[in-house]
Amino acid sequence: MRYAGSIISVAIIVAGCAVLTLAQESPRIVNGGVLNGKAISLPKPQYPADAKSAGIGGMVRVEVIIDENGNIESAKAQKEETADAEAPVENADAKASLRDAAEQAAMKARYSPTLLSGQPVKVRGVITYNFVADMGSEDETKAINGGILNGKAILLPDPGYPPAALAVKAEGIVAVRVTIDENGDVVSAKAVSGHPLLQSAAVSAAREAKFSPTLLNGSPVRVSGVITYNFVRDKTPQ
Repeated sequence: MRYAGSIISVAIIVAGCAVLTLAQESPRIVNGGVLNGKAISLPKPQYPADAKSAGIGGMVRVEVIIDENGNIESAKAQKEETADAEAPVENADAKASLRDAAEQAAMKARYSPTLLSGQPVKVRGVITYNFVADMGSEDETKAINGGILNGKAILLPDPGYPPAALAVKAEGIVAVRVTIDENGDVVSAKAVSGHPLLQSAAVSAAREAKFSPTLLNGSPVRVSGVITYNFVRDKTPQ
């Protein structure tokens, strides 16, 4: 019996070591949040002709995994269930083509390797693309396009999480289209996608953002673009 007990003990120890080894060898994935401002190369997507001709645009959110070398391992565009459900059936193909274009662009993005305790790790996060189907407001037509502006801000306050949104467990990315004047101040802000209960807080935060003046041929110019906010329950919006 003592011999059998010893065999069982050894077997348990070996199994435990094997589990520990497998856990240590399993690739670690860290959460990177919104990744647009962290890319070293972020190609723009091609605007699908069918979507453009139909006037279909908006924000497309692509969930990606970046491998240890900084390359995109996988990319999956997410549907906005509320917006898609309310859209006419004939627009479904155009919206699908926007998602396909966003996924193709995301797969070409490039990042510096992320290190954790000196070791390269995988990163999970979101790349957002804003497809603009029209010329926008008069302010925007006089401004140059700055794309996603999160990484360019010198001050980007976090929005508060609206209690009403928390009550219904609303979360996700809100995209706010902004116009920045020659001094770097936000002079207009409008939510273009995201949960309705989160949009007001995102717009209020966007209006408080501050940027360095943008120069074109030595003269300050207006800039239009998008600021994104990622609302996650129990966490500070990113």
